[in-house]
Amino acid sequence: MMVALLSMGSMLHAQNDNSAPMKLPPQLRMVRVFGGNDERLPPIAMLSIPTRKSSILPTFGEKSVTIELDVQSDLPPSFYATFVHCATDWSEDNNVFLNQITFRTSNIDWKSAPVYSRYYTYRGSLSVPNSQVNFKVGGNWKAKFYDYNDDNKMLAEARFFIVDPAAECFVDVYGDLYEPTMKVSPAAFTIETQIQTLRAVMDNQVQTAVVYRNNRWNEPIVISQIGSLEEANNYHKYPVRTQVSGFGSIGKRFRVDKIPAENDYRIIDMNNLGYFPRINGPIRPPFADLRRNGTFFDRADDGILTTRFTALSDDEYVQIEFILDPESRPSERDVFIAGSFNSWTPDRSWMMYYDEKDRLYKLRQWVRRGRHNYLYGTGNYNADTQKFDSMSYEEFEGNTRATPHSFISLIYYREFEYGGYDTIIGVGAGNSFGRISR
Repeated sequence: MMVALLSMGSMLHAQNDNSAPMKLPPQLRMVRVFGGNDERLPPIAMLSIPTRKSSILPTFGEKSVTIELDVQSDLPPSFYATFVHCATDWSEDNNVFLNQITFRTSNIDWKSAPVYSRYYTYRGSLSVPNSQVNFKVGGNWKAKFYDYNDDNKMLAEARFFIVDPAAECFVDVYGDLYEPTMKVSPAAFTIETQIQTLRAVMDNQVQTAVVYRNNRWNEPIVISQIGSLEEANNYHKYPVRTQVSGFGSIGKRFRVDKIPAENDYRIIDMNNLGYFPRINGPIRPPFADLRRNGTFFDRADDGILTTRFTALSDDEYVQIEFILDPESRPSERDVFIAGSFNSWTPDRSWMMYYDEKDRLYKLRQWVRRGRHNYLYGTGNYNADTQKFDSMSYEEFEGNTRATPHSFISLIYYREFEYGGYDTIIGVGAGNSFGRISR
């Protein structure tokens, strides 16, 4: 019996020696989306580009949208993307006329990462529309990425907007007050979107506007005459108050009150290799972050990741150890970091832990080299949805009416053709300093 066991063990050892190393499936590291070829622009494209002689000149909207994916993979990824039209609340349309199984592309431009990169090996870039992908209608769109070798699991999702311009849209941001539960400034904003359509429409076809802070496309503020749509606002800590007035054919106003102003974004600029060198271990910034209570010193970049000043040879990821000092007042809620490094969509991997010994919040994460904007937020992590409920940024950031965040408003129109769908007919933007024009 012992001889038999020894022989079997020798055979297994021989098999292990001769077996090829296990290949891991591709690992997605980061997705980002922007307008045209400019990383500073929101991911908004036009079905038709108006000219300056046109009576409509939307604040934002390019000929295309660019999607970037960073992937860790042994070989160039064999990804393909499918495109899905969505309703105003991002629920996917069950509409075979718009969402056809053949509406896909694998024409992704892959480039190798710098030779010393440890966190990703390939960066893919996809610009749409293109020769393979042509959008027939406007609205909310998702690009969903899959691997040809295992297409049962979605690897990445990118959100963008297609506008069919048919309405003038203006956004005004006014100072307001709210009742914070924390001891912070009660600074808030009222946001009012005014539209005037340039074609005859039925009033009940223009019922909804959705406001986003620039680059924060998973945080909609829905203003609608359709009550069920406003359930999308439930992730906010403070309930929002909305109002719709006027008529679609002659002009309509969409208003939301008492939105916490928040603070301008914190900045981490990783382009200086002296402060953020290429080393094997994590890099800790020289000082811990502290509560700001509405104060800031430098203007940030409206939530944008800026890489145009990063050399191609340095465009890698660096492991950063974020340190937040709660000043002996740790939060009763979960603390997370949201920023341009996670597309303002934090998950559990961006939740900080509290070090009882050091009395500090800490988190180690890989961050793409560049200039980032970020905030410390609090909420309650929901294991079922894998998101944070009752999100707020007031506890460690405070609020200030001087916050220069851009608010982008999209106007939705219910079309009856193709079985019915939500399109976008107008886009405008404003901030606390006034309206933003093209």
